[in-house]
Amino acid sequence: MSTPCVVIAKPAYDQWKHLFDAANFPVRYAIIESPEVAILDGKQIAPADVPGNVVWLTIEALRGPLRRTFKALLEETPDLQWAQSLGAGTDIPLLQDILQRGARLTTAHVTAISIAEFVMRTVLERFHRSEERRESRLEKDYPRDDFREIYGTTWLIYGAGAIGSRTSERARAFGARTIGVRRSPTGSEPFDEMIAPAQVLGNLGRADVIVFSMPSTPETKGVADAAFFAAMKPGAVFVNVARAAQVDEEALLAALESGHLDYAILDVHSVEEAWLYRKERMDDSPLWTHPKVLLSPHGAGHGDGRHVRIAELFIDNLRRFLAGENPLPDEAFA
Repeated sequence: MSTPCVVIAKPAYDQWKHLFDAANFPVRYAIIESPEVAILDGKQIAPADVPGNVVWLTIEALRGPLRRTFKALLEETPDLQWAQSLGAGTDIPLLQDILQRGARLTTAHVTAISIAEFVMRTVLERFHRSEERRESRLEKDYPRDDFREIYGTTWLIYGAGAIGSRTSERARAFGARTIGVRRSPTGSEPFDEMIAPAQVLGNLGRADVIVFSMPSTPETKGVADAAFFAAMKPGAVFVNVARAAQVDEEALLAALESGHLDYAILDVHSVEEAWLYRKERMDDSPLWTHPKVLLSPHGAGHGDGRHVRIAELFIDNLRRFLAGENPLPDEAFA
Protein backbone atom coordinates (compact mmCIF):
# COMPACT_ATOMS: atom_id res chain seq x y z
CA MET A 1 0.00 0.00 0.00
CA SER A 2 1.36 3.42 -0.94
CA THR A 3 1.97 6.05 1.72
CA PRO A 4 -1.27 8.01 2.37
CA CYS A 5 -1.32 11.61 1.15
CA VAL A 6 -2.89 14.20 3.44
CA VAL A 7 -4.00 17.49 1.84
CA ILE A 8 -3.93 20.67 3.94
CA ALA A 9 -4.07 24.40 3.19
CA LYS A 10 -0.73 26.06 3.88
CA PRO A 11 -1.92 28.47 6.62
CA ALA A 12 -3.35 25.57 8.64
CA TYR A 13 -0.29 23.39 8.09
CA ASP A 14 2.08 26.17 9.12
CA GLN A 15 0.07 26.87 12.28
CA TRP A 16 -0.13 23.26 13.42
CA LYS A 17 3.09 21.83 11.99
CA HIS A 18 4.39 21.22 15.51
CA LEU A 19 1.48 18.86 16.15
CA PHE A 20 2.13 16.92 12.94
CA ASP A 21 5.84 16.75 13.72
CA ALA A 22 5.10 15.45 17.22
CA ALA A 23 2.68 12.84 15.88
CA ASN A 24 5.24 11.64 13.32
CA PHE A 25 2.63 9.94 11.17
CA PRO A 26 3.76 7.77 8.19
CA VAL A 27 2.09 10.07 5.63
CA ARG A 28 2.96 12.53 2.88
CA TYR A 29 1.61 16.05 3.34
CA ALA A 30 0.42 17.92 0.26
CA ILE A 31 0.39 21.61 1.16
CA ILE A 32 -1.92 23.76 -0.98
CA GLU A 33 -0.02 27.03 -1.17
CA SER A 34 -2.05 28.86 -3.83
CA PRO A 35 -4.60 28.05 -6.55
CA GLU A 36 -1.64 27.22 -8.82
CA VAL A 37 0.89 25.65 -6.44
CA ALA A 38 0.98 22.66 -4.10
CA ILE A 39 4.05 21.39 -2.26
CA LEU A 40 4.52 17.62 -2.11
CA ASP A 41 7.76 15.95 -1.02
CA GLY A 42 9.45 19.34 -1.16
CA LYS A 43 8.53 19.90 -4.81
CA GLN A 44 6.05 22.26 -6.45
CA ILE A 45 3.26 20.56 -8.37
CA ALA A 46 -0.15 21.59 -9.68
CA PRO A 47 -2.95 21.06 -7.14
CA ALA A 48 -4.77 18.97 -9.77
CA ASP A 49 -1.90 16.46 -9.59
CA VAL A 50 -2.14 15.96 -5.83
CA PRO A 51 -2.93 12.29 -4.99
CA GLY A 52 -5.18 13.14 -2.06
CA ASN A 53 -6.40 10.31 0.17
CA VAL A 54 -7.24 12.52 3.14
CA VAL A 55 -8.36 16.17 3.04
CA TRP A 56 -8.58 18.50 6.03
CA LEU A 57 -11.26 21.09 5.25
CA THR A 58 -10.10 24.07 7.27
CA ILE A 59 -11.65 27.50 6.77
CA GLU A 60 -9.11 28.26 4.00
CA ALA A 61 -10.48 25.28 2.05
CA LEU A 62 -14.06 26.49 2.29
CA ARG A 63 -13.68 30.24 1.81
CA GLY A 64 -11.23 32.53 0.11
CA PRO A 65 -8.88 32.04 -2.83
CA LEU A 66 -8.27 28.32 -2.19
CA ARG A 67 -11.95 27.34 -2.14
CA ARG A 68 -12.20 26.49 -5.84
CA THR A 69 -8.90 24.59 -5.65
CA PHE A 70 -10.13 22.34 -2.86
CA LYS A 71 -13.52 21.90 -4.53
CA ALA A 72 -11.87 20.68 -7.73
CA LEU A 73 -9.52 18.44 -5.80
CA LEU A 74 -12.38 16.83 -3.85
CA GLU A 75 -14.34 16.26 -7.06
CA GLU A 76 -11.48 14.89 -9.15
CA THR A 77 -9.06 13.09 -6.84
CA PRO A 78 -9.72 9.40 -7.59
CA ASP A 79 -8.42 8.00 -4.30
CA LEU A 80 -10.21 10.22 -1.78
CA GLN A 81 -11.04 8.14 1.29
CA TRP A 82 -11.80 10.60 4.05
CA ALA A 83 -12.38 14.32 4.59
CA GLN A 84 -12.48 16.10 7.95
CA SER A 85 -14.85 19.07 8.12
CA LEU A 86 -14.57 21.90 10.62
CA GLY A 87 -18.33 22.21 11.13
CA ALA A 88 -21.18 20.13 12.52
CA GLY A 89 -23.48 20.33 9.48
CA THR A 90 -23.41 18.42 6.20
CA ASP A 91 -25.97 20.46 4.25
CA ILE A 92 -23.62 22.52 2.08
CA PRO A 93 -23.19 21.20 -1.49
CA LEU A 94 -19.46 20.51 -1.21
CA LEU A 95 -19.95 18.16 1.74
CA GLN A 96 -22.90 16.46 0.06
CA ASP A 97 -20.66 15.81 -2.97
CA ILE A 98 -18.13 14.07 -0.74
CA LEU A 99 -20.78 11.77 0.68
CA GLN A 100 -22.28 11.04 -2.73
CA ARG A 101 -18.97 9.87 -4.13
CA GLY A 102 -18.70 7.35 -1.29
CA ALA A 103 -15.90 8.92 0.75
CA ARG A 104 -16.10 9.19 4.51
CA LEU A 105 -16.90 12.64 5.94
CA THR A 106 -16.27 13.45 9.59
CA THR A 107 -17.97 16.47 11.10
CA ALA A 108 -16.87 18.44 14.15
CA HIS A 109 -18.55 20.09 17.11
CA VAL A 110 -15.62 22.26 18.16
CA THR A 111 -17.74 25.42 17.98
CA ALA A 112 -20.40 24.14 20.40
CA ILE A 113 -18.70 25.76 23.37
CA SER A 114 -18.37 29.09 21.54
CA ILE A 115 -21.99 29.05 20.35
CA ALA A 116 -23.32 28.19 23.80
CA GLU A 117 -21.41 31.14 25.26
CA PHE A 118 -22.81 33.39 22.53
CA VAL A 119 -26.36 32.29 23.38
CA MET A 120 -25.87 32.98 27.08
CA ARG A 121 -24.26 36.38 26.45
CA THR A 122 -26.94 37.62 24.10
CA VAL A 123 -29.85 36.39 26.22
CA LEU A 124 -28.29 38.00 29.28
CA GLU A 125 -27.86 41.26 27.39
CA ARG A 126 -31.54 41.29 26.50
CA PHE A 127 -32.68 40.27 29.96
CA HIS A 128 -30.45 42.95 31.53
CA ARG A 129 -31.50 45.56 28.95
CA SER A 130 -27.85 46.28 28.21
CA GLU A 131 -28.56 48.29 25.07
CA GLU A 132 -30.93 50.64 26.91
CA ARG A 133 -28.40 51.09 29.68
CA ARG A 134 -25.68 51.96 27.18
CA GLU A 135 -27.99 54.55 25.65
CA SER A 136 -28.74 55.97 29.10
CA ARG A 137 -25.03 56.31 29.77
CA LEU A 138 -24.65 58.42 26.64
CA GLU A 139 -27.31 60.69 28.10
CA LYS A 140 -25.40 60.74 31.42
CA ASP A 141 -28.24 58.92 33.16
CA TYR A 142 -28.28 55.69 35.17
CA PRO A 143 -31.80 54.32 35.75
CA ARG A 144 -32.16 51.63 38.41
CA ASP A 145 -34.80 49.60 36.61
CA ASP A 146 -35.41 45.92 37.24
CA PHE A 147 -34.03 43.33 34.84
CA ARG A 148 -35.12 39.78 34.07
CA GLU A 149 -33.32 36.90 35.75
CA ILE A 150 -32.45 33.66 34.01
CA TYR A 151 -33.00 31.90 37.33
CA GLY A 152 -36.38 30.20 37.29
CA THR A 153 -36.96 30.57 33.56
CA THR A 154 -37.70 27.71 31.19
CA TRP A 155 -35.69 27.18 28.00
CA LEU A 156 -36.87 25.08 25.07
CA ILE A 157 -33.83 24.06 23.04
CA TYR A 158 -34.79 22.61 19.66
CA GLY A 159 -31.82 20.40 18.86
CA ALA A 160 -30.25 18.51 21.76
CA GLY A 161 -26.95 17.66 20.10
CA ALA A 162 -23.59 19.24 20.90
CA ILE A 163 -24.65 22.90 20.69
CA GLY A 164 -27.97 22.40 22.42
CA SER A 165 -26.41 20.31 25.17
CA ARG A 166 -23.67 22.85 25.91
CA THR A 167 -26.30 25.61 25.98
CA SER A 168 -28.48 23.60 28.34
CA GLU A 169 -25.59 23.00 30.73
CA ARG A 170 -24.91 26.72 30.96
CA ALA A 171 -28.56 27.73 31.30
CA ARG A 172 -29.08 25.16 34.06
CA ALA A 173 -26.04 26.54 35.86
CA PHE A 174 -27.96 29.84 36.05
CA GLY A 175 -30.95 28.02 37.55
CA ALA A 176 -33.07 27.63 34.41
CA ARG A 177 -35.13 24.56 33.58
CA THR A 178 -34.38 23.18 30.12
CA ILE A 179 -36.51 21.18 27.69
CA GLY A 180 -34.58 19.43 24.94
CA VAL A 181 -36.01 18.47 21.56
CA ARG A 182 -34.58 15.46 19.75
CA ARG A 183 -35.93 12.79 17.42
CA SER A 184 -34.01 9.95 19.07
CA PRO A 185 -32.87 10.78 22.61
CA THR A 186 -30.01 8.74 24.05
CA GLY A 187 -31.07 9.21 27.66
CA SER A 188 -27.83 10.96 28.56
CA GLU A 189 -28.70 14.48 27.36
CA PRO A 190 -28.10 17.21 30.01
CA PHE A 191 -31.70 18.45 30.07
CA ASP A 192 -34.41 18.46 32.71
CA GLU A 193 -36.90 17.10 30.19
CA MET A 194 -36.82 15.67 26.67
CA ILE A 195 -39.59 15.85 24.07
CA ALA A 196 -40.00 14.86 20.42
CA PRO A 197 -40.33 17.39 17.57
CA ALA A 198 -44.05 16.58 17.30
CA GLN A 199 -44.49 17.83 20.88
CA VAL A 200 -42.84 21.22 20.37
CA LEU A 201 -45.91 23.24 19.44
CA GLY A 202 -47.73 22.10 22.57
CA ASN A 203 -44.81 23.07 24.81
CA LEU A 204 -43.82 26.46 23.37
CA GLY A 205 -46.11 28.26 25.79
CA ARG A 206 -43.97 27.07 28.70
CA ALA A 207 -40.71 28.56 27.46
CA ASP A 208 -39.23 31.98 28.23
CA VAL A 209 -36.35 31.34 25.81
CA ILE A 210 -36.51 29.25 22.62
CA VAL A 211 -33.20 28.26 21.02
CA PHE A 212 -32.85 26.73 17.56
CA SER A 213 -29.74 24.51 17.38
CA MET A 214 -31.03 21.62 15.27
CA PRO A 215 -29.64 20.27 11.99
CA SER A 216 -30.99 21.51 8.68
CA THR A 217 -33.36 18.88 7.28
CA PRO A 218 -36.47 18.94 5.07
CA GLU A 219 -38.51 18.45 8.26
CA THR A 220 -37.08 21.54 9.97
CA LYS A 221 -37.28 23.89 6.99
CA GLY A 222 -39.71 26.71 7.79
CA VAL A 223 -40.74 25.09 11.07
CA ALA A 224 -40.86 28.50 12.81
CA ASP A 225 -43.94 29.85 11.03
CA ALA A 226 -46.81 32.07 12.14
CA ALA A 227 -48.45 29.26 14.13
CA PHE A 228 -45.14 28.52 15.81
CA PHE A 229 -44.64 32.09 16.99
CA ALA A 230 -48.28 32.41 18.03
CA ALA A 231 -47.85 29.38 20.30
CA MET A 232 -44.92 30.95 22.12
CA LYS A 233 -45.25 32.40 25.58
CA PRO A 234 -45.85 36.18 25.46
CA GLY A 235 -42.60 38.01 26.05
CA ALA A 236 -40.39 35.09 25.03
CA VAL A 237 -36.95 35.52 23.48
CA PHE A 238 -36.13 33.59 20.29
CA VAL A 239 -32.55 32.60 19.41
CA ASN A 240 -31.49 31.04 16.10
CA VAL A 241 -27.98 29.57 15.83
CA ALA A 242 -29.07 26.84 13.40
CA ARG A 243 -30.07 27.81 9.83
CA ALA A 244 -32.01 30.74 8.36
CA ALA A 245 -34.27 28.46 6.30
CA GLN A 246 -35.84 27.11 9.49
CA VAL A 247 -37.50 30.47 10.18
CA ASP A 248 -40.24 32.32 8.33
CA GLU A 249 -38.78 35.79 8.84
CA GLU A 250 -42.00 37.59 7.87
CA ALA A 251 -43.84 35.66 10.59
CA LEU A 252 -41.01 36.43 13.03
CA LEU A 253 -41.18 40.16 12.29
CA ALA A 254 -44.97 40.12 12.66
CA ALA A 255 -44.65 38.48 16.09
CA LEU A 256 -42.15 41.12 17.14
CA GLU A 257 -44.27 43.99 15.82
CA SER A 258 -47.34 42.74 17.66
CA GLY A 259 -45.42 42.64 20.93
CA HIS A 260 -46.13 38.95 21.42
CA LEU A 261 -42.44 38.08 20.99
CA ASP A 262 -40.02 40.17 23.04
CA TYR A 263 -36.82 39.80 21.05
CA ALA A 264 -35.04 37.79 18.35
CA ILE A 265 -31.34 36.92 18.39
CA LEU A 266 -30.33 35.81 14.89
CA ASP A 267 -26.85 34.51 14.19
CA VAL A 268 -28.19 33.02 10.94
CA HIS A 269 -30.62 34.92 8.73
CA SER A 270 -31.50 35.79 5.14
CA VAL A 271 -29.11 38.77 5.06
CA GLU A 272 -26.11 36.57 5.82
CA GLU A 273 -27.17 33.73 3.54
CA ALA A 274 -27.78 36.07 0.60
CA TRP A 275 -24.21 37.29 0.88
CA LEU A 276 -22.71 33.88 1.56
CA TYR A 277 -24.40 31.99 -1.27
CA ARG A 278 -25.31 34.66 -3.83
CA LYS A 279 -22.89 37.46 -2.96
CA GLU A 280 -25.89 39.80 -2.83
CA ARG A 281 -26.32 42.57 -0.28
CA MET A 282 -29.72 43.00 1.35
CA ASP A 283 -29.31 46.54 2.61
CA ASP A 284 -33.07 47.09 2.60
CA SER A 285 -33.84 44.18 4.92
CA PRO A 286 -35.80 45.30 8.01
CA LEU A 287 -33.61 42.99 10.09
CA TRP A 288 -30.76 45.53 9.92
CA THR A 289 -32.53 48.23 11.90
CA HIS A 290 -35.33 46.48 13.80
CA PRO A 291 -35.10 47.51 17.48
CA LYS A 292 -36.09 44.03 18.65
CA VAL A 293 -33.58 42.09 16.57
CA LEU A 294 -29.94 41.36 17.30
CA LEU A 295 -28.28 40.56 13.99
CA SER A 296 -25.02 38.60 14.12
CA PRO A 297 -22.92 37.60 11.06
CA HIS A 298 -22.98 33.82 11.62
CA GLY A 299 -20.11 34.32 14.02
CA ALA A 300 -21.42 32.66 17.18
CA GLY A 301 -18.95 29.81 16.75
CA HIS A 302 -15.89 32.03 16.43
CA GLY A 303 -14.49 31.46 19.90
CA ASP A 304 -10.70 31.42 19.92
CA GLY A 305 -10.58 27.96 21.49
CA ARG A 306 -12.10 26.33 18.42
CA HIS A 307 -8.80 26.45 16.50
CA VAL A 308 -6.85 24.15 18.79
CA ARG A 309 -9.88 21.90 19.29
CA ILE A 310 -10.25 21.21 15.54
CA ALA A 311 -6.49 20.67 15.14
CA GLU A 312 -6.41 18.17 18.01
CA LEU A 313 -9.49 16.45 16.62
CA PHE A 314 -7.94 16.08 13.18
CA ILE A 315 -4.70 14.71 14.65
CA ASP A 316 -6.65 12.15 16.68
CA ASN A 317 -8.82 11.16 13.74
CA LEU A 318 -5.79 10.87 11.44
CA ARG A 319 -4.29 8.48 13.98
CA ARG A 320 -7.52 6.46 13.89
CA PHE A 321 -7.58 6.47 10.10
CA LEU A 322 -4.01 5.21 9.83
CA ALA A 323 -4.74 2.47 12.38
CA GLY A 324 -7.68 1.25 10.32
CA GLU A 325 -10.24 2.67 12.74
CA ASN A 326 -13.14 4.97 11.87
CA PRO A 327 -12.49 8.69 12.34
CA LEU A 328 -14.98 10.02 14.85
CA PRO A 329 -16.78 13.29 15.56
CA ASP A 330 -15.31 15.16 18.51
CA GLU A 331 -17.42 13.66 21.27
CA ALA A 332 -14.94 14.97 23.82
CA PHE A 333 -16.04 18.47 22.91
CA ALA A 334 -19.59 17.65 21.81
